[in-house]
Amino acid sequence: MTITVAASAPTSVEELLAASGETARVLAAADQSAWNGQIVESSGAMLGLAHWDGTLYLDGETILDPLRHLYEHAGEKRLVSTLVRYRESLATLLHEHAHFLGPSDSTQEAAREGFVKPGSRELEEGVTEAWAQDHLDEYIHRLGVDKLAPGIESVPAGGYYAAFVPAVRKLTADLESRNDLPPGEVLNLLNRQTAAGQLPLLVTLVYNSTRLPDLEPTGADTRSRLESILRAGLDHLDTYELTAPGFATTKSLTTANQLLTHLHHEIAHAESAHTFAPIHPNEPAHTSTPTQPHESAHTLTPTQSAAPACTVNPIQPDEPTHTLTPTQPDEPTHTLTPTQPNKPAQPHPNACTLPPPTPNRSAHQVALSGLAPPTTASPSPQPHSPASRATPTPRPRGVPLHRVRSA
Repeated sequence: MTITVAASAPTSVEELLAASGETARVLAAADQSAWNGQIVESSGAMLGLAHWDGTLYLDGETILDPLRHLYEHAGEKRLVSTLVRYRESLATLLHEHAHFLGPSDSTQEAAREGFVKPGSRELEEGVTEAWAQDHLDEYIHRLGVDKLAPGIESVPAGGYYAAFVPAVRKLTADLESRNDLPPGEVLNLLNRQTAAGQLPLLVTLVYNSTRLPDLEPTGADTRSRLESILRAGLDHLDTYELTAPGFATTKSLTTANQLLTHLHHEIAHAESAHTFAPIHPNEPAHTSTPTQPHESAHTLTPTQSAAPACTVNPIQPDEPTHTLTPTQPDEPTHTLTPTQPNKPAQPHPNACTLPPPTPNRSAHQVALSGLAPPTTASPSPQPHSPASRATPTPRPRGVPLHRVRSA
């Protein structure tokens, strides 16, 4: 179906879908949406899918049918279970529209290129889901659904991506604290970016929360090291995507804590390199010393070369001068996971990476990960660009159909 924007408040599911994209864009305060106005009713492994050609896929049975039922029984008293179905359908709708948002100069081509880089998918899905959860009630209110289904804002509902969302919330809350920003502000900023701009913005926020902009010369490579740490940590979250929600949540928080520790250690190391001046062993000590024998007790005299009084012991040539903690010869300094015994440390940037996950996924798990595009439910018409839909990117953005919801 092709959706045109409705001028009045939604009075049918068609008008609701027509207004859904612009309502999401205004709610997010984003410059633009890449949605092309087309919705394809689908059936398959995905609840919803924001395709790179701008088409929105929504599962007929799980998403569109509850919305049709909502308008067929407008104003009637509903069971809690029915209200939950409505709420989760609208949550998916908002989630998918959030994927289409971006700044005025963004393109889907650049977003697609950024999406496949390490850590980008995990960050985008985590940001999109966390932001959608936080703004769902306001979205429902702006669409007028709260008047059609009284009580929908008070029913409990879960969320998806338990392996990504807790880590994203932990990282963004830390940045808000370090940058003195209000709660939710970093999520808002990241949600207005495409996958091409989210991680670079995250690196900038981390870097600007330190003293390094005032300490480092232009061209320092600290930013690239911070980006490597962030990409490695976020990419590692993929390991837990198909695990049980409780386990995934725990591992997500653990990974985020390790990632923050690594970032803070790297920042402190970089700041110390520009904060403490090195001590040279051959420099004479410039100190006030006790008086020599037979001299007045209140006289300051230069120290004798043979007997300095309050000198700093020179640092031996083989000792590091500005380390935070000494490391053993065979141990890497900035890893999120320990190395095996007797295994030599790898040089940067590999020292800041986690081993890529290699889960053995069944064919069913592959479908849950979004490797296959959703099946268009007949008799729905095909979108205007069937050729581009025939070759979707691996791991497309969307909400999986049978993924167990997080708490």
